[in-house]
Amino acid sequence: MKNVGKIVQEKSEEIDRVVKILSCEGLGPHNVSIKGIIEVIEELDAEVIFGDENSDYASESFAIRVQGKSGVLYRVSVHYRPRYARLIAERFVELQDESEMGVLLQAFRNMLNFEVHWYDSRDGGWVGFCIHGRSEDIPKCWPGDMLISLLCTLGDDLRSSFEPKQNTLRRELCEAYPVAWCANQTLPNTTLADVSRFIDIIHQMQEAQSKEEFLDIREKAIQEIFDEEVE
Repeated sequence: MKNVGKIVQEKSEEIDRVVKILSCEGLGPHNVSIKGIIEVIEELDAEVIFGDENSDYASESFAIRVQGKSGVLYRVSVHYRPRYARLIAERFVELQDESEMGVLLQAFRNMLNFEVHWYDSRDGGWVGFCIHGRSEDIPKCWPGDMLISLLCTLGDDLRSSFEPKQNTLRRELCEAYPVAWCANQTLPNTTLADVSRFIDIIHQMQEAQSKEEFLDIREKAIQEIFDEEVE
């Protein structure tokens, strides 16, 4: 068994490798996003993995594994195309207005993209799903910021699934959460009744006939499950 010191050192080396791979000279906002990614990885105690299972031969690739509050283990495969970043950096200093950034990033949105899976203990495989925005939308932030948001969403998946736009996450949790419970991935005090109640609320949300009905269900659920008041 690896000792704690060696595990910490290996994690540090993996993070250093991520920084080295993703950084691009002359592309300040992108590099700031990279720092944010590292902070979130450390905050969520996520694991960085390099290997063939995450490869995309047209890019530099690695995976980030993070466990949600549900106990579900997620894998985010990250694909970075440094040539895209270097090309943006060539003329980045000519940017005059931040509003122009979205048009530029739309052409280079695949500079950094990612695929999401959850671990299915029933067969030992990974189930892919997509919770990204529509590809035709003009980006409002750097790709690295989108990755930060994604990791935070998965790390707090139960709470995140109550957000109106998280239809896909809600749908996946209906299957993934019970599987995680059976595989002893959930917190020790989580009962099947807890899981069942949560899934029942998700179904109510999915079947809501109006935005008002959805928000009413959501407000009551947040108070019940998380003991929070909706602002």
